[in-house]
Amino acid sequence: MEWLEKKKAECDQYLDEQMEALWSVSKYIHANPELNFEEVKACKVQCEFLERYGFSVKKGIGTLDTAFEASYSKTSSGPVIAIISEYDALPIGHACGHNLIACSALGAAIELKKYMEETETAGTLKVIGTPAEEGGGGKIILIKQGIFEGVDAVLMMHPTSDTTRLAGACLSSKRYKVTYHGVSAHAGSHPDNGTSALSAAALFLSGSGLLRQHFKGDWRLSGIITKGGYSTGLIPEISEVEGSMSCFSLKELNTLANRVADCAKGCGQAMGCRTEVEIADGYEGRIPNRILSDVCRGEFEKLGEPLMDGMPVDFGGEDLGNVSRLIPICNPYMTIFPDYKISNHTERFRDLAVSEAGVRCIRQSSKAMARTAMELLNRPALLEQAKEELRERLQKE
Repeated sequence: MEWLEKKKAECDQYLDEQMEALWSVSKYIHANPELNFEEVKACKVQCEFLERYGFSVKKGIGTLDTAFEASYSKTSSGPVIAIISEYDALPIGHACGHNLIACSALGAAIELKKYMEETETAGTLKVIGTPAEEGGGGKIILIKQGIFEGVDAVLMMHPTSDTTRLAGACLSSKRYKVTYHGVSAHAGSHPDNGTSALSAAALFLSGSGLLRQHFKGDWRLSGIITKGGYSTGLIPEISEVEGSMSCFSLKELNTLANRVADCAKGCGQAMGCRTEVEIADGYEGRIPNRILSDVCRGEFEKLGEPLMDGMPVDFGGEDLGNVSRLIPICNPYMTIFPDYKISNHTERFRDLAVSEAGVRCIRQSSKAMARTAMELLNRPALLEQAKEELRERLQKE
Protein backbone atom coordinates (compact mmCIF):
# COMPACT_ATOMS: atom_id res chain seq x y z
CA MET A 1 0.00 0.00 0.00
CA GLU A 2 1.94 2.94 -1.34
CA TRP A 3 -0.29 5.50 0.34
CA LEU A 4 0.37 3.92 3.74
CA GLU A 5 4.13 4.06 3.30
CA LYS A 6 3.88 7.70 2.34
CA LYS A 7 1.75 8.41 5.40
CA LYS A 8 4.21 6.60 7.66
CA ALA A 9 7.01 8.83 6.37
CA GLU A 10 4.93 11.94 7.06
CA CYS A 11 4.20 10.76 10.60
CA ASP A 12 7.90 9.96 11.12
CA GLN A 13 8.66 13.57 10.25
CA TYR A 14 6.11 14.70 12.82
CA LEU A 15 7.83 12.50 15.43
CA ASP A 16 11.18 14.07 14.59
CA GLU A 17 9.67 17.50 15.27
CA GLN A 18 8.57 16.35 18.74
CA MET A 19 11.90 14.85 19.79
CA GLU A 20 13.00 17.86 21.83
CA ALA A 21 9.85 17.62 23.96
CA LEU A 22 10.21 13.85 24.31
CA TRP A 23 13.86 14.07 25.31
CA SER A 24 13.01 16.72 27.89
CA VAL A 25 10.60 14.27 29.56
CA SER A 26 13.19 11.48 29.38
CA LYS A 27 15.87 13.61 31.05
CA TYR A 28 13.43 14.69 33.75
CA ILE A 29 12.49 11.10 34.61
CA HIS A 30 16.17 10.08 34.58
CA ALA A 31 17.12 12.97 36.88
CA ASN A 32 14.30 12.12 39.31
CA PRO A 33 14.55 8.35 39.86
CA GLU A 34 11.70 6.86 41.89
CA LEU A 35 11.43 3.32 43.21
CA ASN A 36 8.56 0.84 43.04
CA PHE A 37 5.10 2.38 43.51
CA GLU A 38 6.68 5.77 44.31
CA GLU A 39 6.84 7.07 40.72
CA VAL A 40 4.84 10.24 41.43
CA LYS A 41 6.92 12.63 39.32
CA ALA A 42 7.34 10.23 36.41
CA CYS A 43 3.62 9.50 36.31
CA LYS A 44 2.69 13.18 36.50
CA VAL A 45 5.03 14.36 33.74
CA GLN A 46 3.81 11.66 31.35
CA CYS A 47 0.15 12.39 32.03
CA GLU A 48 0.69 16.10 31.46
CA PHE A 49 2.55 15.37 28.22
CA LEU A 50 -0.23 13.15 26.88
CA GLU A 51 -2.93 15.62 27.90
CA ARG A 52 -1.13 18.34 25.91
CA TYR A 53 -1.26 16.07 22.87
CA GLY A 54 -5.01 15.52 23.16
CA PHE A 55 -5.28 12.20 24.97
CA SER A 56 -7.96 11.45 27.53
CA VAL A 57 -5.96 10.60 30.65
CA LYS A 58 -6.95 8.69 33.79
CA LYS A 59 -4.48 8.98 36.66
CA GLY A 60 -4.30 6.39 39.39
CA ILE A 61 -5.98 3.45 37.68
CA GLY A 62 -6.94 0.31 39.58
CA THR A 63 -5.49 0.54 43.07
CA LEU A 64 -2.17 1.99 41.92
CA ASP A 65 -1.75 5.72 42.41
CA THR A 66 1.21 5.89 40.03
CA ALA A 67 -0.41 3.94 37.19
CA PHE A 68 -2.24 5.70 34.37
CA GLU A 69 -4.17 5.11 31.17
CA ALA A 70 -4.31 7.55 28.26
CA SER A 71 -6.62 6.85 25.35
CA TYR A 72 -7.59 8.15 21.94
CA SER A 73 -10.12 6.89 19.42
CA LYS A 74 -12.10 8.22 16.48
CA THR A 75 -14.81 5.57 16.74
CA SER A 76 -15.94 2.91 19.19
CA SER A 77 -15.17 0.20 16.64
CA GLY A 78 -11.90 -1.29 15.47
CA PRO A 79 -8.91 -2.90 17.21
CA VAL A 80 -7.54 -1.78 20.56
CA ILE A 81 -3.77 -1.30 20.58
CA ALA A 82 -1.95 -0.64 23.87
CA ILE A 83 1.54 0.78 24.21
CA ILE A 84 3.10 0.18 27.61
CA SER A 85 5.20 2.62 29.60
CA GLU A 86 7.52 1.69 32.49
CA TYR A 87 9.23 4.32 34.63
CA ASP A 88 10.35 2.94 37.99
CA ALA A 89 14.04 3.13 38.87
CA LEU A 90 16.60 1.02 40.69
CA PRO A 91 18.39 2.13 43.88
CA ILE A 92 21.29 3.35 41.69
CA GLY A 93 18.93 5.27 39.39
CA HIS A 94 17.62 4.52 35.91
CA ALA A 95 20.14 1.76 35.25
CA CYS A 96 17.58 -0.25 33.26
CA GLY A 97 16.64 2.67 31.02
CA HIS A 98 13.00 2.94 32.03
CA ASN A 99 13.09 6.63 31.17
CA LEU A 100 13.59 5.46 27.57
CA ILE A 101 10.79 2.90 27.80
CA ALA A 102 8.43 5.62 29.00
CA CYS A 103 9.34 8.09 26.29
CA SER A 104 9.32 5.55 23.48
CA ALA A 105 5.73 4.80 24.52
CA LEU A 106 4.92 8.52 24.46
CA GLY A 107 6.63 8.94 21.11
CA ALA A 108 4.90 5.99 19.49
CA ALA A 109 1.58 7.16 20.88
CA ILE A 110 1.71 10.71 19.55
CA GLU A 111 2.89 9.51 16.13
CA LEU A 112 0.14 6.90 15.93
CA LYS A 113 -2.48 9.41 17.12
CA LYS A 114 -1.39 11.79 14.36
CA TYR A 115 -1.94 9.01 11.83
CA MET A 116 -5.32 8.01 13.24
CA GLU A 117 -6.55 11.61 13.25
CA GLU A 118 -5.52 12.35 9.68
CA THR A 119 -6.75 9.06 8.20
CA GLU A 120 -9.84 8.69 10.44
CA THR A 121 -8.78 5.11 11.12
CA ALA A 122 -11.14 3.07 13.27
CA GLY A 123 -9.65 1.76 16.48
CA THR A 124 -8.53 2.73 19.95
CA LEU A 125 -5.04 3.66 21.07
CA LYS A 126 -4.10 3.29 24.73
CA VAL A 127 -0.97 4.18 26.64
CA ILE A 128 -0.88 2.18 29.87
CA GLY A 129 1.54 3.42 32.52
CA THR A 130 2.71 0.51 34.67
CA PRO A 131 4.65 1.06 37.92
CA ALA A 132 6.98 -1.27 39.76
CA GLU A 133 8.46 -3.54 37.10
CA GLU A 134 11.70 -3.87 39.07
CA GLY A 135 9.83 -5.36 42.01
CA GLY A 136 6.16 -5.50 42.88
CA GLY A 137 4.77 -6.44 39.49
CA GLY A 138 2.59 -3.47 38.61
CA LYS A 139 1.35 -5.11 35.42
CA ILE A 140 0.28 -8.22 37.32
CA ILE A 141 -1.80 -6.09 39.69
CA LEU A 142 -3.35 -4.20 36.76
CA ILE A 143 -4.17 -7.47 34.98
CA LYS A 144 -6.07 -8.69 38.03
CA GLN A 145 -7.97 -5.40 38.15
CA GLY A 146 -9.10 -5.67 34.52
CA ILE A 147 -7.05 -2.85 33.04
CA PHE A 148 -5.89 -4.95 30.07
CA GLU A 149 -9.32 -6.35 29.21
CA GLY A 150 -10.37 -5.75 25.61
CA VAL A 151 -6.83 -5.03 24.36
CA ASP A 152 -5.99 -6.81 21.09
CA ALA A 153 -2.22 -6.27 21.00
CA VAL A 154 0.48 -4.78 23.21
CA LEU A 155 3.67 -3.00 22.18
CA MET A 156 6.58 -2.13 24.48
CA MET A 157 10.23 -1.28 23.90
CA HIS A 158 13.08 -2.15 26.24
CA PRO A 159 16.61 -0.73 25.85
CA THR A 160 19.51 -3.14 25.50
CA SER A 161 23.07 -3.39 24.20
CA ASP A 162 24.66 -5.14 21.25
CA THR A 163 22.31 -5.44 18.25
CA THR A 164 18.63 -4.50 18.36
CA ARG A 165 16.35 -7.53 18.49
CA LEU A 166 12.75 -8.67 18.73
CA ALA A 167 12.49 -10.43 22.07
CA GLY A 168 11.86 -14.15 22.40
CA ALA A 169 11.12 -16.11 25.56
CA CYS A 170 12.46 -15.10 28.98
CA LEU A 171 12.52 -16.74 32.39
CA SER A 172 9.64 -17.43 34.75
CA SER A 173 10.48 -16.86 38.40
CA LYS A 174 9.46 -17.44 42.00
CA ARG A 175 10.73 -15.85 45.19
CA TYR A 176 11.42 -17.76 48.37
CA LYS A 177 12.06 -17.05 52.04
CA VAL A 178 13.38 -19.65 54.46
CA THR A 179 13.22 -18.93 58.20
CA TYR A 180 15.04 -21.09 60.75
CA HIS A 181 14.15 -21.01 64.43
CA GLY A 182 16.78 -22.23 66.87
CA VAL A 183 17.53 -21.68 70.58
CA SER A 184 19.58 -18.80 71.89
CA ALA A 185 22.37 -19.34 74.43
CA HIS A 186 25.58 -17.64 75.49
CA ALA A 187 28.13 -18.58 72.85
CA GLY A 188 31.02 -18.61 75.32
CA SER A 189 29.70 -20.08 78.55
CA HIS A 190 26.81 -22.29 77.44
CA PRO A 191 27.05 -23.08 73.70
CA ASP A 192 25.76 -26.59 74.42
CA ASN A 193 22.41 -25.12 75.43
CA GLY A 194 21.92 -23.42 72.05
CA THR A 195 20.72 -24.43 68.59
CA SER A 196 22.15 -22.20 65.87
CA ALA A 197 19.66 -21.00 63.31
CA LEU A 198 22.56 -19.42 61.44
CA SER A 199 24.21 -22.81 61.01
CA ALA A 200 21.03 -24.08 59.37
CA ALA A 201 21.05 -21.10 56.99
CA ALA A 202 24.70 -21.68 56.11
CA LEU A 203 24.02 -25.38 55.54
CA PHE A 204 21.08 -24.52 53.28
CA LEU A 205 23.21 -22.22 51.13
CA SER A 206 25.78 -24.99 50.79
CA GLY A 207 23.16 -27.65 50.18
CA SER A 208 21.25 -25.67 47.59
CA GLY A 209 24.56 -24.90 45.93
CA LEU A 210 25.25 -28.62 45.63
CA LEU A 211 21.82 -29.06 44.05
CA ARG A 212 23.01 -27.03 41.08
CA GLN A 213 24.95 -29.97 39.64
CA HIS A 214 21.54 -31.55 38.95
CA PHE A 215 19.96 -28.41 37.43
CA LYS A 216 18.94 -28.15 33.81
CA GLY A 217 20.84 -25.57 31.81
CA ASP A 218 18.27 -22.80 32.18
CA TRP A 219 17.55 -23.27 35.90
CA ARG A 220 18.72 -20.43 38.12
CA LEU A 221 18.84 -20.11 41.94
CA SER A 222 20.14 -17.30 44.12
CA GLY A 223 19.92 -16.44 47.79
CA ILE A 224 21.37 -14.31 50.58
CA ILE A 225 21.19 -14.40 54.36
CA THR A 226 19.03 -11.45 55.36
CA LYS A 227 19.01 -12.20 59.09
CA GLY A 228 21.68 -14.09 60.96
CA GLY A 229 21.56 -13.20 64.63
CA TYR A 230 21.65 -10.21 66.92
CA SER A 231 24.97 -10.46 68.78
CA THR A 232 28.31 -12.14 68.22
CA GLY A 233 28.20 -13.41 71.80
CA LEU A 234 24.94 -15.30 71.39
CA ILE A 235 23.95 -18.42 69.49
CA PRO A 236 21.59 -17.07 66.78
CA GLU A 237 18.03 -18.10 67.53
CA ILE A 238 16.63 -16.98 64.17
CA SER A 239 17.93 -16.70 60.62
CA GLU A 240 16.38 -15.89 57.27
CA VAL A 241 17.46 -16.64 53.71
CA GLU A 242 15.75 -14.90 50.81
CA GLY A 243 16.23 -15.45 47.13
CA SER A 244 14.75 -16.30 43.78
CA MET A 245 14.58 -19.21 41.36
CA SER A 246 13.81 -19.19 37.67
CA CYS A 247 13.66 -21.21 34.47
CA PHE A 248 11.82 -21.03 31.15
CA SER A 249 9.15 -23.66 31.88
CA LEU A 250 6.47 -22.92 34.48
CA LYS A 251 6.03 -26.66 35.04
CA GLU A 252 9.74 -27.14 35.69
CA LEU A 253 9.74 -24.08 37.94
CA ASN A 254 7.34 -25.87 40.26
CA THR A 255 9.69 -28.88 40.31
CA LEU A 256 12.61 -26.60 41.14
CA ALA A 257 10.61 -24.94 43.92
CA ASN A 258 9.80 -28.31 45.50
CA ARG A 259 13.45 -29.36 45.47
CA VAL A 260 14.56 -26.10 47.07
CA ALA A 261 11.86 -26.41 49.75
CA ASP A 262 12.89 -30.00 50.53
CA CYS A 263 16.52 -28.95 50.79
CA ALA A 264 15.61 -26.12 53.18
CA LYS A 265 13.60 -28.41 55.43
CA GLY A 266 16.29 -31.07 55.47
CA CYS A 267 18.98 -28.59 56.46
CA GLY A 268 16.80 -27.30 59.28
CA GLN A 269 16.18 -30.81 60.54
CA ALA A 270 19.90 -31.62 60.39
CA MET A 271 20.67 -28.63 62.62
CA GLY A 272 17.74 -29.21 64.97
CA CYS A 273 15.85 -26.10 63.90
CA ARG A 274 12.21 -25.48 63.14
CA THR A 275 11.86 -24.44 59.51
CA GLU A 276 9.40 -22.21 57.70
CA VAL A 277 9.46 -22.05 53.88
CA GLU A 278 7.51 -19.43 51.93
CA ILE A 279 7.46 -19.52 48.13
CA ALA A 280 5.67 -16.79 46.19
CA ASP A 281 4.85 -16.55 42.52
CA GLY A 282 7.00 -14.09 40.61
CA TYR A 283 6.95 -13.08 36.97
CA GLU A 284 5.79 -15.49 34.29
CA GLY A 285 8.02 -15.99 31.28
CA ARG A 286 7.40 -13.98 28.15
CA ILE A 287 5.49 -15.66 25.30
CA PRO A 288 6.87 -14.17 22.07
CA ASN A 289 4.68 -13.58 19.04
CA ARG A 290 6.21 -14.05 15.62
CA ILE A 291 3.27 -12.53 13.74
CA LEU A 292 3.60 -9.19 15.51
CA SER A 293 7.40 -9.35 15.69
CA ASP A 294 7.71 -9.91 11.95
CA VAL A 295 5.62 -6.82 11.28
CA CYS A 296 7.81 -4.80 13.62
CA ARG A 297 10.97 -6.26 12.09
CA GLY A 298 9.87 -5.02 8.70
CA GLU A 299 9.37 -1.51 10.04
CA PHE A 300 12.77 -1.44 11.76
CA GLU A 301 14.36 -2.57 8.50
CA LYS A 302 12.68 0.28 6.64
CA LEU A 303 14.22 2.63 9.21
CA GLY A 304 17.67 1.14 8.56
CA GLU A 305 18.07 -0.50 11.97
CA PRO A 306 20.36 -3.59 12.11
CA LEU A 307 18.57 -6.54 13.77
CA MET A 308 19.43 -9.93 15.22
CA ASP A 309 17.92 -12.89 13.42
CA GLY A 310 14.85 -14.58 14.89
CA MET A 311 13.55 -13.88 18.38
CA PRO A 312 16.47 -14.65 20.75
CA VAL A 313 15.73 -15.83 24.27
CA ASP A 314 17.18 -14.04 27.28
CA PHE A 315 17.75 -14.93 30.91
CA GLY A 316 16.03 -11.93 32.41
CA GLY A 317 12.47 -11.63 33.59
CA GLU A 318 9.76 -8.98 33.46
CA ASP A 319 6.11 -8.62 34.34
CA LEU A 320 5.35 -8.04 30.67
CA GLY A 321 5.59 -11.83 30.55
CA ASN A 322 2.32 -12.08 32.50
CA VAL A 323 0.66 -9.80 29.95
CA SER A 324 2.05 -11.86 27.07
CA ARG A 325 0.12 -14.92 28.24
CA LEU A 326 -3.16 -13.07 27.81
CA ILE A 327 -2.56 -10.73 24.89
CA PRO A 328 -0.18 -10.98 21.90
CA ILE A 329 2.83 -8.75 22.47
CA CYS A 330 5.54 -7.15 20.37
CA ASN A 331 8.62 -6.42 22.50
CA PRO A 332 11.51 -4.82 20.59
CA TYR A 333 14.80 -4.47 22.47
CA MET A 334 16.46 -1.35 21.07
CA THR A 335 20.19 -0.92 21.53
CA ILE A 336 21.81 2.04 23.25
CA PHE A 337 25.29 0.50 22.94
CA PRO A 338 25.72 -1.44 19.66
CA ASP A 339 29.42 -2.35 20.03
CA TYR A 340 29.00 -5.43 22.24
CA LYS A 341 26.90 -6.82 25.07
CA ILE A 342 27.07 -5.04 28.43
CA SER A 343 24.99 -5.49 31.56
CA ASN A 344 22.06 -3.32 32.51
CA HIS A 345 21.39 -2.56 36.19
CA THR A 346 24.85 -0.93 36.20
CA GLU A 347 26.10 2.64 36.42
CA ARG A 348 27.38 2.38 32.86
CA PHE A 349 23.93 1.50 31.52
CA ARG A 350 22.38 4.24 33.65
CA ASP A 351 24.65 6.84 32.07
CA LEU A 352 24.00 5.56 28.54
CA ALA A 353 20.26 5.95 29.17
CA VAL A 354 20.69 9.73 29.23
CA SER A 355 23.20 9.97 26.37
CA GLU A 356 22.74 10.72 22.67
CA ALA A 357 22.29 6.98 22.20
CA GLY A 358 19.14 7.33 24.30
CA VAL A 359 17.81 9.99 21.92
CA ARG A 360 18.30 7.62 19.00
CA CYS A 361 16.69 4.79 20.96
CA ILE A 362 13.53 6.81 21.52
CA ARG A 363 13.39 8.04 17.92
CA GLN A 364 13.89 4.66 16.25
CA SER A 365 11.71 2.60 18.56
CA SER A 366 8.89 5.16 18.64
CA LYS A 367 8.73 5.15 14.86
CA ALA A 368 8.96 1.37 14.58
CA MET A 369 6.18 0.78 17.13
CA ALA A 370 3.92 3.46 15.64
CA ARG A 371 4.43 2.03 12.15
CA THR A 372 3.72 -1.48 13.43
CA ALA A 373 0.47 -0.30 14.97
CA MET A 374 -0.51 1.40 11.70
CA GLU A 375 -0.09 -1.93 9.92
CA LEU A 376 -2.18 -3.71 12.54
CA LEU A 377 -4.99 -1.17 12.32
CA ASN A 378 -5.03 -1.53 8.54
CA ARG A 379 -4.70 -5.31 8.57
CA PRO A 380 -6.80 -6.54 11.51
CA ALA A 381 -6.52 -10.12 10.26
CA LEU A 382 -2.95 -10.02 11.59
CA LEU A 383 -4.34 -9.58 15.09
CA GLU A 384 -6.45 -12.71 14.77
CA GLN A 385 -3.40 -14.61 13.51
CA ALA A 386 -1.38 -13.31 16.45
CA LYS A 387 -4.05 -14.46 18.90
CA GLU A 388 -4.09 -17.91 17.33
CA GLU A 389 -0.30 -18.08 17.59
CA LEU A 390 -0.54 -17.21 21.29
CA ARG A 391 -3.07 -19.99 21.87
CA GLU A 392 -0.81 -22.50 20.10
CA ARG A 393 2.29 -21.47 22.05
CA LEU A 394 0.47 -21.76 25.37
CA GLN A 395 -0.75 -25.24 24.49
CA LYS A 396 2.82 -26.38 23.83
CA GLU A 397 4.16 -25.25 27.20
